[in-house]
This record gives sequence, structure tokens and C-alpha cells, in this order.
Amino acid sequence: MGTNNKKQTTTRRSFLKTSAILASFPLIPSFSLFGKDPKPSEKVGVGFIGTGSRGKDLITGMMSLKEAQIRALCDVRKENLDESADIVRKKFKDVSLYKDFRELLSRSDIDAVVIATNDHWHGVLSVLSAQAGKDMYVEKPLCISIQDDLKVREIIKQHNRVFQFGTQQRSNDDFRFACELVRNGYIGELKKICVAVPGGIVGPTCSEEPVPDGFDYEMWLGPAPTVPFCQARTVRPNWFHISDYAMGFIGGWGIHHVDIAQWGYGNDDTSGPIEFVGTGEFPQEGICDCAKSWNVYMRYADGVIAHFTDEQTEKKEPHLNPTGITFEGTEGTVYVNRETLQTTPKELLNIKLKPTDVHLYTSKHHLKNFIDCVKTREQPVCNIDVAVRSNTICLLSDIAIRTRKVIRWDPVKEMITDPSTLSENVQQLIHRPKKAPWNII
Repeated sequence: MGTNNKKQTTTRRSFLKTSAILASFPLIPSFSLFGKDPKPSEKVGVGFIGTGSRGKDLITGMMSLKEAQIRALCDVRKENLDESADIVRKKFKDVSLYKDFRELLSRSDIDAVVIATNDHWHGVLSVLSAQAGKDMYVEKPLCISIQDDLKVREIIKQHNRVFQFGTQQRSNDDFRFACELVRNGYIGELKKICVAVPGGIVGPTCSEEPVPDGFDYEMWLGPAPTVPFCQARTVRPNWFHISDYAMGFIGGWGIHHVDIAQWGYGNDDTSGPIEFVGTGEFPQEGICDCAKSWNVYMRYADGVIAHFTDEQTEKKEPHLNPTGITFEGTEGTVYVNRETLQTTPKELLNIKLKPTDVHLYTSKHHLKNFIDCVKTREQPVCNIDVAVRSNTICLLSDIAIRTRKVIRWDPVKEMITDPSTLSENVQQLIHRPKKAPWNII
């Protein structure tokens, strides 16, 4: 799992420098920093940062893999830690528990981390994990600003880390086959892609409350603005829809189906749409301020149109857009979601790919694909390039509905080409300020 010694020394030095600023925890370099490739029979040591409901799902999935050993858990909620520890210790007895992720990152026997925290932590944790020499599986969305996405990619590549994005639909046969039908022209020339996901919510009002025992609220906030504690702010589903901590479902759910749209279109790791325009509706009360609904049109350079909305299953035609991805071509269509795969004509479902056809990356288990790549140093199915391109589309869609202007994007330079004066809530989707000491990206 190693790199050359010169790069290893640089990696360790840069992390020590960052750690000195952030805390006084010692750094004991991981073997992956020093090029000591483990034997095939040696397990990958894994630490979990974030052990809430999604973290527990991933813990269960990781425990099924013979190639991995869970060695540490970290969460700012003692309740989450205790519950997750009970699960993990059914298989791995020697599991350490931490409230501060920096202690976990300092351990030499942790080769890879799974980051399943609130979204606003993903960027900072990805950077610090890379600087600590850890490979990482990061839950979606990636970051909640474009500049953070780009910085995370830069650091991941600088430190030669294996990165798997939590868009697990790429490890599903139906989604892969749907995209292969499109990529190989079985629906003719692709003209339009329709994407829909569940919409947002209106949250409750919030008044200051005492912080409960066993909850490190300051660490939960981390880089986000300091605000008085309110239980409703920190629990699902509310925090998903508060812009200090997330993008709402335009990104938190949207990233899944947008990512598949990119996969089916092609060039998913190097490009994306060049123009975005749309409208949206936002809550007028309560603590949630992310989009409740949205209607975004995107255009690729070759003229293919992508239509991205919240689910529209109860609206009359021509605006019907059920949850999932629909690829429309000159000779047929493909519709796919987590429950179904449908084609027009139906005979497309019986297609057997030819050896000369495009065969997309096959992954049968998203976590296993990650662990396998940690051992082989190959790229996983949802690498950092794929993650940034898909995540950026969600952010640009949000910018489009907040400005109600045409947003022109240069996918080569990865920048908005005609930036105008933007309001503060739009600016932070491009570059998001963070509180010290977490303002490292």
C-alpha cells in the first residue's frame, strides 16, 4: 500500500504541521505511509468517523468483509459510539472508541477510514485523512462548496490516496447495465436525461436548549458557524436541509441519480454540463433553508439536455418526472431507479453486450471494491475525479435556482465563466468560509 520514501516523508511532515495547529495529539505514521505492502492475507485496518444511522449501516457492511478489520470508532455522540461498539464487538473485540477523530488518525494500525459524518465535515476530514496517509471511503455528498471539492481532489492526488465515494448505485447491476445500454448506442443517439429525487422539507422552529450529556456540540459544529444548541438542529432529517451543514436533497439525494446520469452520458470523470438554468422553492419558516423543490435544465456541449427536478409523480404531463434516471434516445429509452429497470422497446432488456461494446467498471459490493483497491492501489468505481464532477453538478444546480440566472460553467477550467455579483448564500456554494482551526481548505 506504499508510495516512495520521499513522498512518504512529505506526507508525514505535512500532517504533523497541520496537527500542531489543530491539536497536540502525536502522529504515529501508518505502514501505508512507509511503503510496507501488507501480505495478501493481512487485513486492512479500518476506522469509522461518524457512527450514526448511516455509519452503522456501513459498519455492518464492512463487518461482512474478510479482508477488513474494524479497529476504531469515533463519534461526538456517546450514544452512537456505544451502540456501534456493541455491534462491532460481536466480531472484533479490540475496538477503540474516540470522541476526537484526530486521535483515530494518529494510529499506525489504521490504514483506511470511513467518513460518515454530517456533510459539512466531509471536506476537512478528507484532507486531514489524506495528510495522515489514510485511504478513505467518504459518504455523499462530497463537499458543500465547489472550491472545497477541488481542494479535496488536489490533496487526495498529492498524497496518492485511494478514495471511494459513497454513491453506491455504481455497484448495482441495474444501474450499470442501464448506462451500458446508453453508452453503446442501444437507444440510438442520446438526446435527453431526466433525473428526479425526493424533495426538501420545512423544518421546525428552534429555541436554545441545554446541550445533553455525552454530546460534544462544539465538535459537531466544527467548521460551521457557532449557534445556540437546539436538539432539532442536530438530528435527521432536519440537518440534511440546513445550509450550514448540507445542500439539502438537491445534493444529498440528488448526487446519487445525477452521478448515474453522468455515468450514462460518459466523460463522467473529466467533464459535465456547460450551462445551468432553473427555479426553486425554499422554506419561508423554520430552521431548514435548503430547496424544497427545484426545476433545473442543464446543457452539455454536444446539445444533450439534462432535466433535474424533485420528484414529480403527482403532477400532470408534460412535467411528470418520477424518482430515478430516464435516458431518452432517438430509438428508445431506459428508466432506472433502485426498484426497477425499464426500457422502450422492452427487448433492450435482453441485450447481451458484445466483446467490442463498452463494458463499464464492474463492482458488486461498494465497500469491498474500496477495500480491494486499498490493497491493490487501483482506482475504485467511484474515484475522486468522478465524485468531484458529479458533486459539482449538484452545487451548480443549487446556484442556478438561487440566482435564477443562466450559469455558464467551463468544465475544463472548472469555473463559472460569467460570475456576476452573487448574494452571500450563493457565494458560499462556491467558497465556504470556516471557523478556525478548521479553515484549512
